[in-house]
Amino acid sequence: MIELVPWGADRVDDLVDLMLRVAAEEDLTPDELLTACHERSGIVMATPDGESVIAVGVDRDVDGDLIASIRLVAVGPSVQRTGRGGDLLDHAEKWAAERGAQRIHVGGELSFSLWPGVPVESPIAALCSGRGYETHEFWQSYDVATSFRADPPAGVVIRRAVHDEDVTRVLLAATSGWPRSADEIARALEHGTCHVALRGDADPVVVGIGCHSITRAGWTGPLIVDESARRRGVGQALLGQICRDLMIAEFDRVVVADLPDDVARSFIESTGAVASTRYQRMSKRL
Repeated sequence: MIELVPWGADRVDDLVDLMLRVAAEEDLTPDELLTACHERSGIVMATPDGESVIAVGVDRDVDGDLIASIRLVAVGPSVQRTGRGGDLLDHAEKWAAERGAQRIHVGGELSFSLWPGVPVESPIAALCSGRGYETHEFWQSYDVATSFRADPPAGVVIRRAVHDEDVTRVLLAATSGWPRSADEIARALEHGTCHVALRGDADPVVVGIGCHSITRAGWTGPLIVDESARRRGVGQALLGQICRDLMIAEFDRVVVADLPDDVARSFIESTGAVASTRYQRMSKRL
């Protein structure tokens, strides 16, 4: 198995350079790679020549099980098809097993991921499939034009969650109603990229939360609407505010990635969204 050495946050520029050569279309920035690979429990490991890198982390899922997630894997063009991808996975699996992880996932399962999974029919998907990883979910991402706007329904107000009262309401709602998304929502509140949908005047109730640019600039999520307020236009109004933010930041499209079910897909398609990348969630028992 090929030797790997740890890369700290000080090597983020080298990681950006490698990703530009491996996947330039992703346009990953230093801040995005720092957030995804260094701000949570985990490690970035690279070959001494810097041409192959894997980032893996461990955390507990919503059921309390300790799991691992491969956050990034990249092999430089000059050394592809030499077995390095398999060696990188071996190191990640060994590292995760030594820390007690029960399963290892490829992207998406833990918070602050760069992708919701592995692009279908990609080289990484083929590599993982050949090494015992199983596909258990498919996710379709969509592009929405930042010109999209929608008014909230009667009785609902949409605003950026910046005042203390709104921040507290959002944190309480996320912790009690959507615990899986709570950490990412908290980060969006810190960045000022969280919008909240409120119903009522005297003591307003949170009926929706829309965030963006948590790990990747221009990507939405979490985008959540309470069951009591669905199919009324709350989600569209939240998405419209996200689009407004990103249009001001000179983006021409918003990426909506986490859409695992038909209801969510119907919602996003109603905005005129265009299907883009299809992802698959893959994992392996350790």
